[in-house]
Amino acid sequence: MKKSNIKANRSIKRAKLFSDISTYVILVLGSVLMLAPLIWMLSASLKVNQFSVYGPLFHEWNFSNYIEVFKTIPVWKGLLNSVIVAVPSIIVGTFVSGLAAYAFAKIKFKFCNIIFILMLAVMMIPFPVIMIPQYYIFSDLDWIGTLLPLIIPKLFGNIMMIFFLRQFLTHIPDALVESAKIDGANHFQIFWIIILPLLKPALAAQTVLWFIGIWNDYLAPNFFSAASPTLPVVIGGLVSDFPIQEPVHLNMAASIISMIPVLAIFAIFQKQIINSFVLSGMKE
Repeated sequence: MKKSNIKANRSIKRAKLFSDISTYVILVLGSVLMLAPLIWMLSASLKVNQFSVYGPLFHEWNFSNYIEVFKTIPVWKGLLNSVIVAVPSIIVGTFVSGLAAYAFAKIKFKFCNIIFILMLAVMMIPFPVIMIPQYYIFSDLDWIGTLLPLIIPKLFGNIMMIFFLRQFLTHIPDALVESAKIDGANHFQIFWIIILPLLKPALAAQTVLWFIGIWNDYLAPNFFSAASPTLPVVIGGLVSDFPIQEPVHLNMAASIISMIPVLAIFAIFQKQIINSFVLSGMKE
């Protein structure tokens, strides 16, 4: 019996070792596949010209491309417009989304579920479908060519964020809300004092994802606010300004520049993002 148990334990250990090695190999291969485009982008941004971008990686180190980008296209203008769009949208829109999520999760009102389902249905409509009607509305408001079409709608929240925050709030005990009501707190006080601190990990994760979407958006800024271009629209101008020979090396350098704020935001909120995934698996 002891020998059979020893053999069984050895087979279990071998199976676990094989499983661990297989998992690490898959993760390493996946990491390489995800990092390969970024490595090529960085290498291409350092090439002397667009004809050498497909050569050996990091064969050339031409850092002047990053200076040339600022001389070729209005990077600072695009960067400033992107910040003007992203900052108020994220600050106000995230707060409004949190309030809406709290209302759907903890306040029982008439047609609550129906309204929530209708909001989710709106997410199924592709942006190109509503793009033309929105253009006519913004044109009547004399907003075309400004940054207002990119800012004002986002101040009313993000449906995807409301959905995820509502799901997060369903794991928070209702007893916290009820005890606060007994102490005389209204719903806004409950949200500000009790719910908002508990929402921080989920808010951080959803804010970063929303920021990435706003920062990298090209279609809406190019369609509504071409006269006040954001950074992706400015970078896209590198292609239209050089219709014959696209300066791939400058394009990659500009793309690396546009990635820096996103990487900085992710680095700042990395701990909160990880906590949000950990807490999302916890039940009441």
